[in-house]
Amino acid sequence: MGFVPVRSGLKDVPGIRSAYRVARSLYRRKDRWLAWPLVRQLRCLQLRRVTVLYPARARGTPVVRYYWGCFLEKHRDDIRGCVLEIGNTSTVRAFGGSQIQQAKAIDIAPTSSEVTIVADLATADHVEPDQFDCFVNQFTMHIIDDFRAALYHSIRLLKPAGVLLINFPARSGYPSDGIDLNGAGRTWVYRWFTPAGVEKALADLGMTKDDYELTTYGNFFSLTAYMAGIPAEELTSRELDYAEKDIPLLICARVVKPFQWPAQSEQPA
Repeated sequence: MGFVPVRSGLKDVPGIRSAYRVARSLYRRKDRWLAWPLVRQLRCLQLRRVTVLYPARARGTPVVRYYWGCFLEKHRDDIRGCVLEIGNTSTVRAFGGSQIQQAKAIDIAPTSSEVTIVADLATADHVEPDQFDCFVNQFTMHIIDDFRAALYHSIRLLKPAGVLLINFPARSGYPSDGIDLNGAGRTWVYRWFTPAGVEKALADLGMTKDDYELTTYGNFFSLTAYMAGIPAEELTSRELDYAEKDIPLLICARVVKPFQWPAQSEQPA
């Protein structure tokens, strides 16, 4: 998360450069002025409501996306070689850069020109295993009914010692009319996750604690802000980065596929 620089073509427009400098200065000091007692009270007042502050979270960076970016930044060295992403390859290219030799996308339908593997992750038996050095699976597990099968295939597609970078929302909105899959039908939010539930799912797939690492993000205020639709840019660093393990917002996992891992025939029911 950062301040967007002014376009070079506008730098000589009277007033634009000065206004930009003022805005940038205020942004750099946001942690200070957002913590002022009066500002804190006014910020709390905006939460006394029964609907989200910004419908459809149209403003700024959603808090969960901020957390996911922090996680990917921490593990960017894993995004290398032959990599896979859901829907398109924008995330792996942004974080993997020159480390990537080949990037592919998987989706339930050919929703973009980048989708070269058409498959439902829950029923992806027809997709060849042991293909990828890294799979970035983001914001999908809560909208797949049979998430255990999807998790199984997410690991199966990796080469031995390949890395799965995946997240599990602990909270999210619930669109009552479902989520449009870019013309490939609709799905729904079927569940939210807990760290214990994620660990149980991994253990059921034959993973030991040496094979994965969980990182939880979030606290009471960041969770409340996310559910209200308040973007990450309007929170202080402390409000974002303080981790309250009893109130997670996003659970992220780095899973390394063991060299000796159950065969496809051992997929859990």
